[in-house]
Amino acid sequence: MKKELFFKFSCLIFFILILVGVRVQASDANFKVTNFDECITYVKNNPNGFLATIDKKQPHVRPMTVWLADKTGFYFYTSKVKNVYAQLAVYPVVEIAFHEPGVGKDPGTILRIAGKVEFVNDLTTRQKLWALCPWLNEVGTPEKAPTIAIFRISQGKFNFWTWENNIKPGPWVSFP
Repeated sequence: MKKELFFKFSCLIFFILILVGVRVQASDANFKVTNFDECITYVKNNPNGFLATIDKKQPHVRPMTVWLADKTGFYFYTSKVKNVYAQLAVYPVVEIAFHEPGVGKDPGTILRIAGKVEFVNDLTTRQKLWALCPWLNEVGTPEKAPTIAIFRISQGKFNFWTWENNIKPGPWVSFP
């Protein structure tokens, strides 16, 4: 059952990335993601990904942007009134795929991160988010914005895909 859901996640994420299309961008064709520091760098350079959650045994994928990536994990935020929040609260296991487009017909690279989500409620982290996203002041202050939830993936595993390793993708690497 878990393998079937994982397969559905993987297929859904791959096809969404294909549908999104390829934008032309200069890229270092020799860059590979083999350790956690490189994983953080890749996400900082490509912060928009597609996050997959589970709701009643059905995968759901939506775009999601990392607003902070460091040694403590990959940070996201959402509204507590959204379905994604309810899905994470019930089943906090996710996978997210980040795509760096290639040039021309080169499909680029994909970094997949899988792990368990944890909600972060400390004021310092909330203040960092508000500093980066001042529009959040419309819903309240870091101390008083009950509808905003911050979550992160602080441990899990990642996998780096290129066209060259398409048939035999690289290994899943655990982090932190």
